[in-house]
Amino acid sequence: MNDKTKAAVIGINYSILILVMIINCLYNSNKWIYIISLYLILITFYTVSTFFIYNARYKNFNLIRSFAYCVQIITIFLINRFDDTSLSTVLYLFILADTILNESIIYGVFSTFIFYAVSSTSIFYKLYYNIGRAVIVMILYLPVYAVVYVIFFLIKRLLKQNKIIEENLKDITIKKLEKDTMYNELKSAYDRVEEMTALKERNRIAREIHDTVGHTLTTVLVEMEACKRLIDKKPELAREKLNLAEGQVRKGLNSIRASVRVLESGEDIMDFYSDIKSIINETEKHSEVIIKAQIDDNINLTKAQEKVILSALLEGLTNGIKHGKSTAFLFKLYIGGYEIRFSLEDNGRGTDIFVPGFGIRAMMERVKELKGKLNISSKSNEGFGIYINFPMK
Repeated sequence: MNDKTKAAVIGINYSILILVMIINCLYNSNKWIYIISLYLILITFYTVSTFFIYNARYKNFNLIRSFAYCVQIITIFLINRFDDTSLSTVLYLFILADTILNESIIYGVFSTFIFYAVSSTSIFYKLYYNIGRAVIVMILYLPVYAVVYVIFFLIKRLLKQNKIIEENLKDITIKKLEKDTMYNELKSAYDRVEEMTALKERNRIAREIHDTVGHTLTTVLVEMEACKRLIDKKPELAREKLNLAEGQVRKGLNSIRASVRVLESGEDIMDFYSDIKSIINETEKHSEVIIKAQIDDNINLTKAQEKVILSALLEGLTNGIKHGKSTAFLFKLYIGGYEIRFSLEDNGRGTDIFVPGFGIRAMMERVKELKGKLNISSKSNEGFGIYINFPMK
C-alpha cells in the first residue's frame, strides 16, 4: 500500500485500540490498572511490528514477526481474562486484519485458524467452562472470522492492484516524456538537415556566381583596359575588344539572373537523395533504431513526387517509432514493372484493425492526385508497411 493509505490505516488502528482500552477500563474500574498495563504492552508490540518489523530491512525475519504476533495474542488473551465484558474479543479480529494485510496468503489463512482457536479458548474460560454455550458462541464466531478474512483479503488485493496501476502509470509517464523528448530532438534534427542543405546549396550558388561572374568581370576589365590603349592607334581592334567585353557582360548577367531565379523559386535548393540519407542518419542517431535502405538514385522524380516520398518516409518512421514501438525499418525506392516503387516496412507490433490518421489520409490524397497508388499492410505482432507506386513518365 502507498504511504497515504498506510498512514490512514495506522491511524484508524491506533484509534480503535485506544477506544477499546478506554471502554474496557470504564467497565472494569476495579481492574483498570491491570487492563491498561496489558494494553500498553499490546500497543508497544503493535508499534514495533508496524514501524520496524514490517520495514523492508526486517521483512525476512519470520521468527521476529511470529514472536511479535505471539506476544500480542497472549496479551489479548490476558486482557480478555480481566475483562468482564466481551468487547476485548474484537482485538483478535483487529490483529487478524493487520496480519492479513501485511503477510502472505498462507500466513493469513494459518493465522485465521490460530486466532479463532485462541478466541474460542477465551470464550470457553469466560463462560466458566460451559461447553454447550461455548460451542454455540464459537459457531456464531466462525462466520465472523470468515467474513473478516474475506474482506481484508479483498482489500489487500485491491491495494496491490492499485499499486501495480500506479507503478505502470509512472512508467508510462516516464516513457512518454522520453518519447516526447526524442521526437522533439528528431524534429530539430530534421529542421537542421533542411537548413544545412539549403545553406549548402546557397553556398554552391555563391561559388558559381563568384567563379562565373567574377571571371567574366575580370575578362571584361582586361578587354576594356586594352580598348583604352588601342582606341587611338587601332580603332578597329578596339571596337572588336568592346564587342567581346559586351558579350562577356551579357553572359555574366544571364548567370546572375539564373541564380536569382533559383533562389526565388526555391527549386533545386534541396537535394532529394541527400535529404533522404540525412533523414535516415538523423533518425538512427536520435531514436536508436536500425534503418536498412535500398535506394536507386537514378530515378527521375517530379518535385511533387519527391515531396510525397519524403513525407511518407517521415510519417512512416515517426509512426513506427511512436505507435508501433519499432526498432528496425527496411526502406526501398526503386523501379519495378514500369513503376516507381516506394516501400517502408518495420518490425513493430502492428495491428489487425488499421484506422488511418490525419497524416496517412493526407498522404493518400496526395498520392491519388499524382495518379499513384498507396497500400497499407499490417497485422498484429507482424509490423507495419507503407507501399506507394507512381507510374513512369
